[in-house]
Amino acid sequence: MPSRHPTTLPGLITAFGMTNGVANIIMQLSLPAVGYGVHESRVVSGSPRRHPVKRSRTTGQYLAVALCGSNADRARMRSEVRDVHRAVVSGPGSPVKYSGNSPDLQKWVAACLFRYYLDQYTALYGELPADNLDALTRSASTLATTLNVRESAWPRSWAEFEDYWHHTLPLLAIDEPIRRDFESLASAEVITEAWGPAARPLAALGGSRLRFMTRGNLPTEFRTMMGWDWSARDQHRFDRTVRVYRAADRLGAGHLMRLSYRLAVADFRLRAPSSETGRSAPSESRRCRSRTAAGVADAPGPQTGFPTPTHGYEKTPT
Repeated sequence: MPSRHPTTLPGLITAFGMTNGVANIIMQLSLPAVGYGVHESRVVSGSPRRHPVKRSRTTGQYLAVALCGSNADRARMRSEVRDVHRAVVSGPGSPVKYSGNSPDLQKWVAACLFRYYLDQYTALYGELPADNLDALTRSASTLATTLNVRESAWPRSWAEFEDYWHHTLPLLAIDEPIRRDFESLASAEVITEAWGPAARPLAALGGSRLRFMTRGNLPTEFRTMMGWDWSARDQHRFDRTVRVYRAADRLGAGHLMRLSYRLAVADFRLRAPSSETGRSAPSESRRCRSRTAAGVADAPGPQTGFPTPTHGYEKTPT
């Protein structure tokens, strides 16, 4: 067990993050305006159905920049997100109105991403004290501000976050077109849409386990909306899996994935125009180097997982 609990988001990254990405996507897209924003998006270049590898890379870069990047990195990411989101708007025939640059929708996406990190940590190591949850809520503001949500709109305490979360839950719904999208993601069938029949063996190989872990990682209310059951036997199997990942996390599996965050930030900077390239401040560049720097002493190594959760629409910047 960690000798003390994390107070910043990088300290929440664990090996278990490999298992809850699709579950988090379902949580994000259960807000109808977000779900239809993805379902109807005309931005093909960032679509997971057409370009799943590219989408994973660009989404991973967003998360890495939000957690580990410098202020300059985040400013550039905000600009790119804003530009691409301009194309994500509802049409006359859309079931709901939406805009990719809506701060209210992006706030929900950021809230779900906060849960992505928090849920993976607590699944392995249990609930966190209130003081740590308050600090983590404040740390998570970069997930929102990197999506062009004003910092003043982000909850300043865990109590405020819980209040926002519970007031948003009644607004969630999963219509049939969105449900089909979720089923495709959870069974890995989405890769056959991108790569054709040649990808079917790969989908068959990993689809069943991905679907099980997605069901297990979903909070009960989202699982109910999907119409998915969950038995005591399922829970027993899930608990066994958690123990395996906890052991792997304690052995340092997460250190490689924390390194992947740093590499993603480096790649993001390499792709920047030369006039925009800059170095992060030391306090920022250290955030993802060690769990001690991330607010945890002698803790098991963190890890992000793939597929990483998407951030709301089929429009991640390139």
